Amino acid sequence: MYQVMNKFISKVVLICMFLVSALLGLSELYAQETDFFAEIGNKVQNERMSLLEEKLPPQLPEIAIPLSKGKKHAFKEVREISTKKELYKELAILKKQFLPFMANKAPEIANTRDRVYLTEFQWRQETSGDRENFISTLRGEGDWKNVQVPHFDAPYGRATTYYYKKINVSREMLQDRALFVHFKAVDYKAHVFLNGAYVGSHEGFFAPFEFNISKYAKEGENELLVQVENDYTTTGFVAAGKERFFGDKIYGVTGLGYDNFYDGGHQGAAGMGIYQDCYIESRDPIHINDVYVRPLYDEGMAEIRIEVNNYHEDRRPISFNLSIFGQNFESIVVEDSLIVPSALHVPGIGDLQKPTDWQQSRTSLGYGPNYFTYHVKIPEFRSWSNDTPWLYQAQLNVLDENNTVVDAQKQTFGMRSFKMDTVSIPKGRLYFNNKKIRLRGANTMGFLQQDVFKKDWDQLIDDILLAKLTNMNFLRMTQRPVQPEIYEYADMLGLMLQTDFPTFGGIRYNQWEESVRQVAEMERLIRNHPSNVIITYINERFPNGEGHPHRNMATPEQYFSLFRAMDEAVLKENPDRVIKKSDGDYDPPTPGLPDNHCYNTWYNGQGLGIGKLYKGYWQWVKPDWYYGCGEFGAEALDPVEVMKKYYPKEWLPKDEEDDKKWTANRIYAAQTHKFHYMWYNTQHSLQDWVDASQDHQEWALETVTEAFRRDSSMVTFAAHLFIDAWPAGWMKTIMDVDRNPKKGYFAYRNALKPTKVLW
Repeated sequence: MYQVMNKFISKVVLICMFLVSALLGLSELYAQETDFFAEIGNKVQNERMSLLEEKLPPQLPEIAIPLSKGKKHAFKEVREISTKKELYKELAILKKQFLPFMANKAPEIANTRDRVYLTEFQWRQETSGDRENFISTLRGEGDWKNVQVPHFDAPYGRATTYYYKKINVSREMLQDRALFVHFKAVDYKAHVFLNGAYVGSHEGFFAPFEFNISKYAKEGENELLVQVENDYTTTGFVAAGKERFFGDKIYGVTGLGYDNFYDGGHQGAAGMGIYQDCYIESRDPIHINDVYVRPLYDEGMAEIRIEVNNYHEDRRPISFNLSIFGQNFESIVVEDSLIVPSALHVPGIGDLQKPTDWQQSRTSLGYGPNYFTYHVKIPEFRSWSNDTPWLYQAQLNVLDENNTVVDAQKQTFGMRSFKMDTVSIPKGRLYFNNKKIRLRGANTMGFLQQDVFKKDWDQLIDDILLAKLTNMNFLRMTQRPVQPEIYEYADMLGLMLQTDFPTFGGIRYNQWEESVRQVAEMERLIRNHPSNVIITYINERFPNGEGHPHRNMATPEQYFSLFRAMDEAVLKENPDRVIKKSDGDYDPPTPGLPDNHCYNTWYNGQGLGIGKLYKGYWQWVKPDWYYGCGEFGAEALDPVEVMKKYYPKEWLPKDEEDDKKWTANRIYAAQTHKFHYMWYNTQHSLQDWVDASQDHQEWALETVTEAFRRDSSMVTFAAHLFIDAWPAGWMKTIMDVDRNPKKGYFAYRNALKPTKVLW
C-alpha cells in the first residue's frame, strides 16, 4: 500500500513540476497543426445535459479487517512477469492448453462442389480514356501489372481500379450445374463482368457476395473483369490545409492497411482492392446458400435456419439429412436424421375452407432462395466459454426427389448465451451463460486482419492467445467487421469479440438505407460465431453533423430512427444479438447502454480529470444505467530497435549530436511531443524519449484500469490499443508490430488479474 501511495504522490508532484514546462512549451504545441484525434480529445459534452447526471463515488461502509497472526493467515507474494522472455514462456504453456480446442473430430462431409481459387490477376488504375473506351477495358487492353489476390493498396479517395483475368471453365463445371463467381469481400464497390457481360454489383467492404454466371460462361477460356470503385469515407479525410473531404464510403478510420508509412500504415488508411479470397464454384442448381445455427441456451436446443437456392425454372421437392457432432470433442447429438419439408394451408378471413386446409403437404422449392427452420434438442450440452471453447458442427445433406445427395454443407456453432438486462434498474447489466460478467479488453486496428491477409495462421493463434495472457476476455473489432477467419479462430481459442459497424463521427443522410442493408450483412457474417457477443452502430457520434449538418445527419432524431431500422435488420437475422448503439458518445444520451471514451491520461482532463476518476467519479451519463468506456490510453513510442529496423532514416537521429535534439515530431502523426508536457519532462535522446513515454503509458494503464475495476457500474471497457499492425501505425498500442510488449502491456495485465487488492 505504501509503495502505491508513494508512487501516486510522486506522480502528483511531478505533474505540478511539469506545469512549468507545459507553459513553456505551449507556443511550440500550438504552432503545429492540431491533428484530427487531438481535436476529438478536446471535445466536451455540451448539449442536452439536462438529460444526464454525474456519476458520483459510492458511499462505502467502513470495514475493519482484524489483524491475525500465524502462518496460516499469511499469503505468499507472487512475482509478476515483466519481460518478453517470461511472457513467451507463458504463451507456450497457454498453447498447450488451448490448441486441442482447434481439433476437428467431426466426420468429413461429401464434397459436392468444384471450386477454383482465383489468385493471380492483372491490375491497373483507371485512366482518363477508360470511360470512353470501356469496351477495350473489358477486353483487357491497356497497361497492366500482375498482382496476387488477396490484394489491398492505394489509391484512397475517389478512384477506380480494374482486375482482369482469363479463367478456364471445364465442360463438367457447366453440364447440368450452376456456376458462381464468389468474393469473400471487396473494398469498396465492385462491378463484375464476364466475357463482356455485366453480371452484378456490390457495395461495402466486409461482406461476402456472389453472382450466378452460368448463362455468361462458356467452356474453355473466359474473361473476368472486376471494376472496383473507391470514395472518401463518411468519416471524412483531412487533406493538406485542413480541408475535410467527405464521401459516401461507409468506413471508419481503421483497416488492415498497406505498406506505406504515411497513408497506408498509420491507422490503416481507407485503400481499396479485392482483399479477401475469390473463386469460381460449380454447384448443383439446388444448393445451400446459408446455414445459421441459433443456440437456445436456456431451452437446451438449437434452432437451425437453412437457406436453399433453386436455379431450376420449375419447382422441385427436396429433403434434408441432418447430423450434429461435437467438433472439438467426441460426441454424436443426432446422426442422419431425415427431414422432409412440409407445410399446411391455414385459411384466412374470407377464405373458403377447402378439403386440403389444415393438412400437411410436401414443400417444393420455388426459383431463387427458400427458407426452412428446425429445432433440435441438445441434451447435457457443453457450454462455450473463454476457458472451455467447446464447439459443435451441424452437417446438412440436400436430397433431391430421387434421394440423391446434391449438396452438402457444414456449420460450426457454440452453445452459449449473452444477454443485456434492460428491465431491472439500473439497466445494462451483462450476463454470459446466465452469470454476471464485465467485459475487459482492448481495441484492435489491423494486426489480426494482417495475419489473415498474409495467411499467417500461427501468428493469428499467438495474437489471440496474447490477448488471453493479458487477462482480457474480449477484443473490440474497432470500427469494422473483419475477415471470417478471425471469428473462427476466436471461436476455437475462446476469446469474446465486439464488432463495430464501420461508422465514425457521423453518417451521410443519403446512406441511410445502405447502412441498414449493410448492418444486416454484418450480422449474417458474424451470427454463427459464439465469440462475437456484442455489436455497435457508430463510433464517437458527434452533434450537429460534426459541424457539417448539410453533409451528415445532424439531429438525434435522425440517428435514432436509423438505429431503430438497424435494430430491425439485425434482429431479423439474429433475435438474440446484444446491441450497444454507440461506442464513445459525444452527443448523449443515445438509446441503450451508455459508453464514453476517456483519454484523461493523454488529452489532459478529457472526459473528466484523472483525480476525479481515481476517487470514483465518472462522466455525466443518463440515469438508471450501467455504462462502459470503449477507449482509454496513452501513447508510448516503439522500442529503439524497432525504430531502427523499420523507420525511414529521416525519422531517426543522424548522429550523436542530432540525437540530443531528437523529438517524436519526426515520426509521422506521432502525438508524443505535443502532449508530453503535462506528463513528463522534455527528453534529450531517442532512448530517453522511448523510456519516458513507456513509463507514462505504464502508469496510465495501471491507474485508469484499477479505477474502472473499483467502479461496479462499469460493465465494459477496452484499452486503446493492443498490437500495432504496422511500425508506428498507432503508438497507443501496448505491444509493437514485432510483438514486443511495452511496459504498458504488463501494467494492463497486472491490473486485470482475476483477483487483485485495490485501495
